[in-house]
Amino acid sequence: MSSELAGDILIERFEVIACSKCSQPIDTTHSEPFSLIHCPACGAQMKVPARFANFILLDQLGKGGMGAVYKAYDETLGRTVALKVMQQAIGQDRAFVEQFLQEARALAAINHPNIVQIYSYGEENGQPYIVMELVDGGRLDHIQEKKTALDEIFVLQTAQQVIRGLQAANAAAMTHGDIKPANILYDKAGHAKVVDFGLARFKGEKPKPGEVWGTPYYVAPEVVKGQSPNAGSDIYSLGGTLYHVLTGEPPFNCETVIDTVLLRFKEPPPDPRTFKSSVTPKTAGILMRMLEMDPFARYPTYESLLKDVTDALAPLQEARSGKKKTPEKKSVAVPVILGLVALALIGGGTYLGMNFFKARQKEKAEKAKFERDIAEGRLVAKFVGGKIVYAPPATSAAATGDAATPAPEAPAPETAASGWNIPADLDTAVSGDSGSSDLQDRKILLLRAGNSGKLEEASKIYVRFPLAGVDRARLDQATLQLTFGRKGTMKTKSSPFKLQVWALPPGETSTWDDFLGWANAPGNDTQSAGGMLADKTVLLTTWDLPANPETGDRLQITAKPLADFIRNFSGDALTLVLTADTETDHKGGWRITSIEDGREWFPPPTLILKAK
Repeated sequence: MSSELAGDILIERFEVIACSKCSQPIDTTHSEPFSLIHCPACGAQMKVPARFANFILLDQLGKGGMGAVYKAYDETLGRTVALKVMQQAIGQDRAFVEQFLQEARALAAINHPNIVQIYSYGEENGQPYIVMELVDGGRLDHIQEKKTALDEIFVLQTAQQVIRGLQAANAAAMTHGDIKPANILYDKAGHAKVVDFGLARFKGEKPKPGEVWGTPYYVAPEVVKGQSPNAGSDIYSLGGTLYHVLTGEPPFNCETVIDTVLLRFKEPPPDPRTFKSSVTPKTAGILMRMLEMDPFARYPTYESLLKDVTDALAPLQEARSGKKKTPEKKSVAVPVILGLVALALIGGGTYLGMNFFKARQKEKAEKAKFERDIAEGRLVAKFVGGKIVYAPPATSAAATGDAATPAPEAPAPETAASGWNIPADLDTAVSGDSGSSDLQDRKILLLRAGNSGKLEEASKIYVRFPLAGVDRARLDQATLQLTFGRKGTMKTKSSPFKLQVWALPPGETSTWDDFLGWANAPGNDTQSAGGMLADKTVLLTTWDLPANPETGDRLQITAKPLADFIRNFSGDALTLVLTADTETDHKGGWRITSIEDGREWFPPPTLILKAK
């Protein structure tokens, strides 16, 4: 028997093995571990085993940057197990080894049907290892490779079990830190189990500077920023995982790893129904909430998430089984007097009841029509400037973004005989702390002038509208439409809020994108919480915002200076800047939506132009 390095893992190889069928000796001196060989005596095929400590390595199940996982026979306990061995180079980091073994002890204490059980752990030749339960019923990423997009019931059932496993780990002060399809296994009975807490950390520990824990497709935004993983970030990663296997597409996907990670800071994920129209609204809403950029907007606990997943699963299972719930039998022994009172109440409330019923029916019919139009292809989701807009399908290659015809840089405005409706194709909020805006929530734009004009508490909103195709000679009236959003609890205000609308001249509009910051924003007076540079911008109007808007409320700002400015504007991209008056501001500011939120359709800032 000799020792060799297999990918920086020291294992021992056998020079002679016995045939598993006829027991004849076979020379394996020149055979690589885990390669296939045939017995020269009986022709039986088998894999060449190897040894590590007191384990016979039967096969290599997987390999990563930190080590490898083997199917192994534990000679001490007499059972087949999964053995995870870390590389020798990693074993030289004693601080890591101590952390690794500490986590192994914590995980070994957790006995839950949806977590891969840890049997034992140790160190051999400077290589830490963990002995785990062998789960050989399949792996979620391998199952997805075969079917691309998985069945919704199967995905929700998997979600239930993974949530229960993560819940148990969280109760033991453990977070996973790298939830992804490859870390969800199934046993022979089809039960899902979470494996590889290799990136998990005890609560409170943070990544080192420049280090990111997690997988680019699924890593939570706050973890990218350097915060320690927690239950909220695991919920986000699970949301990305479920989204990917359900639709066949990850929630964020770009050509490079960096672009994939940064995309979640620029825009929310598309509705899952964009890729798979059969996904139910309940499931789509759950995934979109799990993938909220703001951790406080996600599910607060695993319990609340599990309840919603269970509620979404129940009607799907009922529909598939063909069974309906049997209505409870109502008692017929009702006193006559109560019946008479009920009849009187029904008679007296018929008019109000019918009106309410009609209103509800109309609302349901409109919603059903909208969903039916999407399902039957009369409305399709389109990406317009990083936003999703539902519109009739295009009829030409140029309109559909066919690969043979490059898509235009800016969307053409919606044209009608009476005018044009132009949604913003780019928007961002810059903040007075000079932080980079690419790490801000791309769904809700925060507008504030700071508390008492403090620069570090101020923000300004830049919004760009494409004007290509607008006949400015016919322009009669211009209206800026904003939709309010709410992120958390907004402080009640007693007075209106002064909103200032500025415009950038043509020469200033081509120098910004959604990576804009406070220091380099065109026209920004960096020393003013609510002002712009007089020689670089034009103040079009000051408008009173309502004191306490609700999410979804629309505000339409119609101002003659806005129409006049557009009429004489020579460029193809108009930039408006929204600022707040420091005299009337409150610290909480106002939140303006830049895209629909996944549960309700809220349009982005829109320029409504009426023609003569």
